Amino acid sequence: MFALFIVLNEPEFLPQVLYKIKQLDIRGATVIDSMGASVINKDLYNIPLIGGLMKSMDGDIHYNKTIFSVIEREEQVQKVMFHIEKILGGDMKKPNKGIMFVVPVTHMRGGELNRHIISRDNKKFMSEEFNSEYY
Repeated sequence: MFALFIVLNEPEFLPQVLYKIKQLDIRGATVIDSMGASVINKDLYNIPLIGGLMKSMDGDIHYNKTIFSVIEREEQVQKVMFHIEKILGGDMKKPNKGIMFVVPVTHMRGGELNRHIISRDNKKFMSEEFNSEYY
């Protein structure tokens, strides 16, 4: 299993992204408000009065949306990332598009995907039991 994180710097694409995730049979996603900031080394920030004023006027904070979803198979992750990148204009390397990244999930409890996996495994087990030599 994998956790896919999508940071949208253009939140207007959020409805399209969520719709595509659902279309691709991903079992759920969580959206949170987030913000990113560029780390800047400005000497003026070291002067107490001017530094505070400069920080308050600085435009380097960007508000965005972060979507994360636990996805069962790697091919699903690749497919979702491909389609999301298309929605966002086809090239995530361009500035201010956002970022997508994936981390492995080794343990999980709860959530729609977990319920789906348990249900599928139970059906498989029951099918094997009913097809065994004992029935």
